[in-house]
Amino acid sequence: MRKYLVCLLAISLLSACGDGRGEKDKKLALGCQAGLKALLAQDKFDRQIDKVTSRKFKDESEGRRVTLKATTKNKQFGYEKDESFNCLFAETSNILGWKAEVQQLNIGEDVFGKKDGQIIGDMNDFLELTGAVEAAMK
Repeated sequence: MRKYLVCLLAISLLSACGDGRGEKDKKLALGCQAGLKALLAQDKFDRQIDKVTSRKFKDESEGRRVTLKATTKNKQFGYEKDESFNCLFAETSNILGWKAEVQQLNIGEDVFGKKDGQIIGDMNDFLELTGAVEAAMK
């Protein structure tokens, strides 16, 4: 019986650690890109993502930062520009698995998400951001 419990515990721990850092980062990048596309689709922005050219990841005290370098295209005239965008995620891992929640997304000087548990800016923007990120990371 004791061996059975030890095996069960070992399997649980291994499954919680299942995805490596690379797989987790891939999900974070997909979530960041989806949130970015959803917000840039709004009329208040004059550009959209054409293609992501690089992804960088960094651990910070607030969470895991994803930096996407992308080529954007002006919605009206089509001219291109290289830009950098940042997403900050809070990650948790336990026996049940890994979970990441978007905290912030930066588009130039505009910051969407939350800080210190408080929503920054418009509630509809926050819901659009979190909905797009969660759907992409499933």
